[in-house]
Parts: sequence; structure tokens; C-alpha cells
Amino acid sequence: MGDMLYHIKRTLVDIKNDATGALQKVDIRGTYTDLSKAKAAAKNALLEEGYEKEWFTVYDVRQAPEDWKHGDGVFVFAKAPEGEMFKVALETTPNNLNLTGKDGKVEEQLFHVLQTTIHYNTDRSGASRDTSLEGTFTDMEEAKAKALSCLLDEDVSKDSFAEFDEFTGQTDWAFGEDVMVHAVGVGGENYLVSIIRKS
Repeated sequence: MGDMLYHIKRTLVDIKNDATGALQKVDIRGTYTDLSKAKAAAKNALLEEGYEKEWFTVYDVRQAPEDWKHGDGVFVFAKAPEGEMFKVALETTPNNLNLTGKDGKVEEQLFHVLQTTIHYNTDRSGASRDTSLEGTFTDMEEAKAKALSCLLDEDVSKDSFAEFDEFTGQTDWAFGEDVMVHAVGVGGENYLVSIIRKS
């Protein structure tokens, strides 16, 4: 049992349907307790999803870090002929739940809380964004509690934001089925907090 969890985070930038790059989908493709197994799985994640190397015009797999130009933590960068870009990265979080892995991979159902920050203040298109993993839980209610509170602390309240919306079951929720919180910072940044369920 490791002290850390290693999550395979796959980001798809859908240039085909939005040329600005603002249409992005982030998914967690696996959680590991063993770093070497996680690295190996990250390098094969797109192939495990059913993609083939031949389908891509660019398919870079990280070998030597010194000449790697696709960012820290990224293990695969791929580009499809119609412009979609894929990045497969590893994100590390503490193993607070003492999860164990079968052959290094966590098998039980997990709920991942993801926070996406969209930097409209620097790029009006919405393409400048980053997504971080804020927590992994085995209980949906605990994940919800984290999602509803992860933008807040003793110095930051809901009133600190120009807008702060929480999903409470409303039918006209415009931010997607996984999104629990949408907030707008006073500088124009947008925040989306979502929960991804993986079993």
C-alpha cells in the first residue's frame, strides 16, 4: 500500500468542433498505488481506449525528460488528423483512504473531484484552462461535500465570487451533468467543480 495515488488524467481538446480549443474533456482513466505501473499504464492509455497509433499524425510518448516539450507530468501527446489533441498525464494525490491496488491498480469504485479553472481574464476564447484533481473518494456524499467546498476556505467565501452556483437538482442547470459548482471570479476567471465516477 502506497502513501500516494497516481491517477491517469486524459485530456481531449476537441479542435474539430471548436477551433479555439475551448471544448475540452478531462477524464480519469485509472488510479494506481504503484508509480511504475501508473507510468506504464499512462503510456498505453490511448491504446487501451481503443485508439491506434496509426490514426494520429503526432504520437509522442515520453522517454527522456530532458527533451520533452509537452509539459511536466505528461506522458503521451497525440494529435489526430482532424485536429483533436490528446494529453495523457499523471496526477498525484495523497492516499488518505489507504486504498490498495490489485497489481498496483485500484479496483474499487471511486469518485474523483476535479476543479477546472478557465482563464477568461487572459484568453476570451476559454481555451486557456487547467484541471486539477482535488480529491478521490469511495463515498459519493463525501465527494459532493468536497466539491461544494473546494473553492472555499477561511479567507474565501461564496461572496468572494462575482457568481457562485451550486447544483441542487435543478432541471435548467447549464454546466453539464457532472458539474457540482460553477463560479466566476471577480477577475473573470471561471471555475467548474465536477465529480467523475469510476468503477
